[in-house]
Amino acid sequence: MTRRRRPAPTLIPYPGRIQRRSRPQAYRRLWRLPLLLAYLVLAFPLAWWTYARKREPDAQGLAAFRWWSRRVLRLFGIRLRVEGEIPEAPVLIAANHVSYLDILALASVTPGQFVAKREMRSWPFFGFMGEWLGTFFIDRQDARASQRVLKEATKVLERGRIVLIFPEGTTSDGKTVREFYGAPFETAAAAGVPTVPVALRYEDILRPGQADRLCPFIGDDSLLLHLWRLAAAAPLTLRLVFCPPLAADLGRRQLASKTHAAISEALRRMEQGASVTYLPARGPARRHPLRDAWNSWRRGHGA
Repeated sequence: MTRRRRPAPTLIPYPGRIQRRSRPQAYRRLWRLPLLLAYLVLAFPLAWWTYARKREPDAQGLAAFRWWSRRVLRLFGIRLRVEGEIPEAPVLIAANHVSYLDILALASVTPGQFVAKREMRSWPFFGFMGEWLGTFFIDRQDARASQRVLKEATKVLERGRIVLIFPEGTTSDGKTVREFYGAPFETAAAAGVPTVPVALRYEDILRPGQADRLCPFIGDDSLLLHLWRLAAAAPLTLRLVFCPPLAADLGRRQLASKTHAAISEALRRMEQGASVTYLPARGPARRHPLRDAWNSWRRGHGA
């Protein structure tokens, strides 16, 4: 019987300063929104040059989207924390779905082609960018069309690439995992490649293991309003836990069931998570030249 290891504590120095930074602040919009607009403008020539003018996305195009995704996540103060072994192609990656930011996070670590719902094609920016990146859009109301799309995704896996799916078919609050559709897992079974479950969770720095309440993109929330709130948000941690791979010979139903169980267990382990331990400040206090000059002026004038 192996002894279960306790999770290591999250060490956070300067508790007062961190608590102030953990709240949403409107002033963050002053520099985040203009930079986001600049990155969106940059995305057009970058996308056209690297993959839009090609018949299918190649390594250069995926690398360009990986670079762009990392910059956007950094802009919003989202720091990735990756656990587990990152798989190599060919592989089917299945993750729980919390927000459209999941796409950028997975593309930053394991760039590949996504399988998404048909409604996403009409989204501003994400729609045409998804088409250029070779995203497979599924219409779940049309079973025959969905089968044709999944066959195309199977061919991508057979060519030795990575395909990424969100088998819930919609987003959740990040605390629980919805029921998985089994059809997307047929691609891994048909291509004979492993499936790697990935658990995603957005965390506030002061509540490790607990799902953040701001990042989930659920219900009737609009994209622009969500971006407006996200632009004022404090820095967050996005944890990606890569679980052990599942063999293709399990079949799509077993793959869906075991993937759901693996992701749910990973999220449960996060909730048990690391306690917060504050560290004492090390070294001399940080000096502020302008404040020191102001205090010196006041002392010299008897203020």
